[in-house]
Amino acid sequence: MADASQEFAAAWRLFERSQSLRLAEDTLESEWTRGRSEYAAFLVRITDAGACACIERTIAAIAGIPGVDPYPEPYWHATVKGVGFVVDEPSREDELSPARLAAMVNEARPLIEATPSFELRLGLPSAFAEVVIMEVLDVGAIRSLNIRLLEALPGVQRNPFDGAMFLPHVSIARFRSQEGLGELKETLSRLRASPPPEASFQVREVQLISAHLSAAAPTFGLVEAYGLGEG
Repeated sequence: MADASQEFAAAWRLFERSQSLRLAEDTLESEWTRGRSEYAAFLVRITDAGACACIERTIAAIAGIPGVDPYPEPYWHATVKGVGFVVDEPSREDELSPARLAAMVNEARPLIEATPSFELRLGLPSAFAEVVIMEVLDVGAIRSLNIRLLEALPGVQRNPFDGAMFLPHVSIARFRSQEGLGELKETLSRLRASPPPEASFQVREVQLISAHLSAAAPTFGLVEAYGLGEG
């Protein structure tokens, strides 16, 4: 499976043409204010020193733009598969019970642990309507795992962007206002034209986490860590 370079290029062109941003209060995080306080997901944490330094350089360039709200380092990750909101009495398609989450811990184990470790390379900075991102180039490894988890886990949340359309990335900032859209486009365009040295690392672990709302950004609690096979 090839890297998603062309898809990321298309996503950037779409952002360049955008006339508005989707603000933080209108994104997934706002759901926590509607009676749901916990969200589970499989993800890859970004802790490699070189990758973190690359993200820090991009954040330094955009942090002063009006309306741009950078995520703190503990939040940096590449989502593999969102699982859903954990609630005592599920009533919506995007909800599951604590017991169902506990069952998924073991259901996912053979699939994830049979997945070979893989190289994750941070690509260019970019943006979607909701967030500023770093592109993730991994020869399709995360997308493949997303598809296999969809197939293997009964009742797991199914999003429109899952499966063949899944585009792995690292969210590095969200938006609090529309004020800085023009400046953000200009700054990201400049960064994309003169990118920093590439940062890459070997992914040897996927985590299942439980995310909780905090004042700055959702904070993660570890549910389970899965070691990947030899790549």
